Formats: sequence, structure tokens, C-alpha cells
Amino acid sequence: MKVALLADVGQAVYHVGDEAIAHAAANELRSRGVDELVLLSRDPAQTRDMHGTDSARTIEFPWAPLDRERYLDEIFRVLKGEADVLPADDQAWELLRVIQSCDAVLIAGGGNMNSTYGWLLYERAAVAAVAKHLGKPLVISGQTFGPVLTSKDAATLARLVKSADLVGARELQSHRLALDLGLPEFKLSAGLDDAAFLDSGASVPPSDNDPYIGVSFSAATGGLAEDGFYRAVGAVLDELAEVSGLGIVFIPHMDSAALRNQDLHAHERIAAAMRTKKLTLLEVLPSEEAAAMTAGASIVITSRYHPAVFSTGAGVPAVALSTDHYSDVRLSGALRNWGLGSFSLPLTSLLTGGFRDAVLAAWAHRPEIEAHLRNLRRGRVQESQAWWDAVALALKGQAQPAPPNLSPAAEYAADGSWTTEAEAVREACGPVELRAAVAELELQRERDVCHLLGAGNDSVHSELDKISGSKAFRAASLAWQVTGRLKRARSK
Repeated sequence: MKVALLADVGQAVYHVGDEAIAHAAANELRSRGVDELVLLSRDPAQTRDMHGTDSARTIEFPWAPLDRERYLDEIFRVLKGEADVLPADDQAWELLRVIQSCDAVLIAGGGNMNSTYGWLLYERAAVAAVAKHLGKPLVISGQTFGPVLTSKDAATLARLVKSADLVGARELQSHRLALDLGLPEFKLSAGLDDAAFLDSGASVPPSDNDPYIGVSFSAATGGLAEDGFYRAVGAVLDELAEVSGLGIVFIPHMDSAALRNQDLHAHERIAAAMRTKKLTLLEVLPSEEAAAMTAGASIVITSRYHPAVFSTGAGVPAVALSTDHYSDVRLSGALRNWGLGSFSLPLTSLLTGGFRDAVLAAWAHRPEIEAHLRNLRRGRVQESQAWWDAVALALKGQAQPAPPNLSPAAEYAADGSWTTEAEAVREACGPVELRAAVAELELQRERDVCHLLGAGNDSVHSELDKISGSKAFRAASLAWQVTGRLKRARSK
């Protein structure tokens, strides 16, 4: 059996999480008799070398919303029989040939089905449209849906998920959104990230197998000044190192040795702000080694998503700091899947001391948290295996109703005021941040329409004025301004 597998691989800048998802999905399919895989990639040669599978070039969409909308519409028209819409050398024709040669298509997990990364959403919409046009079984696994979606992109996402035979969401919030988009419940399962149990024997111990604190931070600072953000994170890590007596290993999840402007940059800045000298700053490791390195830590502190996934799946306590609403949805969802939602904190907790309190509490109660995760792990592994069993059947054209959602995880009782504070911040700021992000993208799209049609088009100007003058947009803009001033004041 031959399956086309789409994951976000072959990027110019290596991303541990996306590559890990591809490795994990490939491993699960192979173990269920899928003997031939074609990974759709931006760099097929690199992907063939890294994953040991066949690979073909994926279809790439423009970044600009109007351009990607137009291109997807052209692909739909081609599928309806208008072959002359696209030139003979367009990349879509090769995608058609590749999927035609396969028996089924799996769109592996990720956090790219939203307007923030709209070009990736439309890539997946095109792959799904081709698969269904050719009558190939289609499965979508382990996704975060949204949360930021313009009205146009929400319609595209709805069409995409409805075309699938089976759909997996990796947070309850994504599960609810998929249902809101009209996906029938019998097709949908709330589960884990595809790489929750990435199996690898690889490891890169920092020195003599000493225990260590695993740290992974992106360069995102959520609007806080870099110096203040890195100093605040460094101070918390210094205190944790002192209390625990352990060294710290920085494990980057996205960057390149040439650019050094993402995790490597963040780690260097945090380390420079710290007193602790027992530090190891790793370069970006292959995904399976990074997963093993993360799983080998005594505790993990992160603003990245997959370190929280790798650690909890291995029974290692984790504390996560979100720098925006999108990361908060993902990180809180990942930890809530394991009953550790109280250890996922919004950015404001770095200013109020809540993040520090959570980190120190996680260390102080590490044995109990480890036992809590161990008690959950066996059931979570079984649920994950049931999901992949259903995926394999669906890809073979034997679609069944989706397996049950994850069983509810008993919440680990964290006795700290930071939990109440974090939920209050989410309740007050989350909806505002979401509306502001969507309004900004909608406004930018209308500006592009206005530019395309010409400055004299009254109807376009009228729509633009409606959006920018709406109460929601004005309220969101004001909230952002106030929040920005508060963050700057607290970081001084």
C-alpha cells in the first residue's frame, strides 16, 4: 500500500516538532502494514535522506491572502475540468500525478490550519481537494484548528475537514472548533499530538549522564522588550538551578546554525542573563535526538509546543509559558491532556511572579507529578494506538466511526494562587486577543482588495471603513494598546 504523507517538512529552517510529527506518523503507518510512503516536502532530497522514504515536492502557496485564495480557486477549477486555467508547467499538475500514484493521503498533525499560517492551510486544502477528486481515502491527524481564522479562511477550513474520512484534533478547543465548522462528530476524535510517543533510542547526554533541567524557548517575547523578557526567564531558571542543584541544558527546536535568530538566539540571550554557570547550549538536533534529549530531562521549562509533548509523553514534569493566544491554546491544550493545565501559564505570569511559583512548585512536587503522569501514560498509549489503528483502516478504505475522545485526565492539584490568576487572564484577555488578531487580518485583506480594485472603488472603501470603525475592532485595538503599555511598564 502506498500513502502520500503531508507534513511540514523540508523547510529551509529546521523545525524539530514538524519533523518529529513526520517521523512518528511514518513509524505508526509502517507498523500497520503501510509499506510505501511518499512524503510531500519542500525539499524532497533532504526529506529522503532524513526519513528514508520516497519524497515528492509539495505544492507551495503564496503568502498574500488574495493570491492564495485565487490560486486555490484555480486548482478547484482545474479539478472541475478547466484544464487551461493553469499552465502546463504549474506545480499543481505534479501534485495530481503524485497523489494519483498513491492509494490514500494522510495530512499529518500540526498547528498550521489557521489564518496566521494561511499559506499552509491552503496547501492542505489543495492536497485534500486533489485526494477527494481522485477518490483517495483522506485522513487528517493531530491538528490544532485555528484559533485565528478570518471568515474566508474559516470557510476553507470547513470545506477541508468535511472532505476527510477521519479527523483528529489534539486539543479539546480544536475539537470544539471542528464541530462548530460542521464536521460530523462520528468523523472526529480528540486525541494527542502525532509525536506524543515518538520512539527513539537516540540520546545526547550533556555530561556523564548527569540529571539536568531541559529548557526550550523560542525568540517570541510577546511584545515584551527582549532584555526584560530574557532577564525574567533567566532569573526563574537561576532559582530553579539553585534549588534543584542541577545544570541546565538548552534544547533548541527551531533555528539554523547560519541564521541563529530563533531558539539559538533566545537561548544565548537567556544564558547571558543568568548567574548559573552550569549551562549547556546545544545546537539544533535531529528531531528524534531532540525528543530523546527532552524526555531525558528531570523537568522541562518551555515556551515551545513539542518540548511539552515529548516531556509529558515520557512522564517528565513540564511548565510552559505562552507568549500569545495561539501558543496558549496549544500549550494549555497539550498539558491539559495530561492533567497539568495549571502548569501552562500566560505571559503576564512572568511579570506577576506566577511563572516562578509554578516552576518551583513543579520541582518541589516532581515525584508526585511523575507518578501522576505514569498513572495516565498506559491509558494514553492505548488511546493513541487506537487512533492509529483507525487511521490505518481509514487509509485502506475501511473507515469506521472515529475512536472515542481521550478519557478525561484528573487534574493534578496544584496548590498555588498562580492558577486562579492564569485563568482570570485567559478569560479576560483571550477573547480580546483573538478578536484583535482576526480583525487585523481581515483589515489587511480589505486593504489588499482596495489596492487591487483601485482607490476609486466606493464599495471597497465602505467595507474597509466598516471593519476599522467597528466596535469590536476599536475595542480590540484599545485593549492591545493598554496591554502593551502595561507590559512595557512592568518590564522596566
